[in-house]
Amino acid sequence: MIELNFTKDNNKINLKANICDNDILKKYMKVEYFTNLCKDGCPNYNSNYTCPPNSPKFTDYIKGYKSSLVIAMYMSIPKHGTITDTHQYLRRVLSDLLIPLEKKVNGLLTDGGRCLLCKSCAYVDNLPCKFPEKMRFSMEAMGIDLAGVSQDILKHSIIWNEEGENSYCTVIGSVNFNDLCEDDLQKNILDLV
Repeated sequence: MIELNFTKDNNKINLKANICDNDILKKYMKVEYFTNLCKDGCPNYNSNYTCPPNSPKFTDYIKGYKSSLVIAMYMSIPKHGTITDTHQYLRRVLSDLLIPLEKKVNGLLTDGGRCLLCKSCAYVDNLPCKFPEKMRFSMEAMGIDLAGVSQDILKHSIIWNEEGENSYCTVIGSVNFNDLCEDDLQKNILDLV
C-alpha cells in the first residue's frame, strides 16, 4: 500500500494506492446494477462515448493487462466549497497523475469519471469521437463497485454526503499494467505529485 499526503494549490490532498491483480477487480463487477443506477439518475447516461450504455465492460477494457494500480485521492471539502467543485478539482489532480503515469508504465488508465476532453461529445451529433486515442473510461462506467474496491483494496471509506465538519470527497482511478514492482510505482507517483 502506498500512502502519501501532499499539498497542491494550497489544498491538502491524501493519496492511497495499491496494486491489485485484475482477477480480483473482476469480482467487483456489477455491470447491470451500475448501468441501471446511471440510467435512472445520471444526466450523462447515453450522452457520450464513455458513459453507459456505451462504455465497455471492465473485463474487455483491461484485456492484456494483469494488474492495476488503484488510486484514491481525497480531501476535505473546503468550508465554503461544494462537493461538486471539490470533485472536479480532484479529478483534474488525479488526471494530472494518471496520464503521465500511464505513459511511464506502458499501461492503460481508468479515469475518475466521464470524459472531459470536449465541451460537447460528438456522440450527441452521431459523429465519431474527435480524440479516440485519448478516450478513457471510468471504473464505475465499466461496472466496477468503487465503494467495495475502496474499502477492501485501499482501506478507505467513501462517504456520499457533504454535511458535517468531517466531510470529504474521494475520486478513484487506476493504471492497468504488466510487470512493475511497488517501489517503481511509488517512485513514479512521487515524481508526479
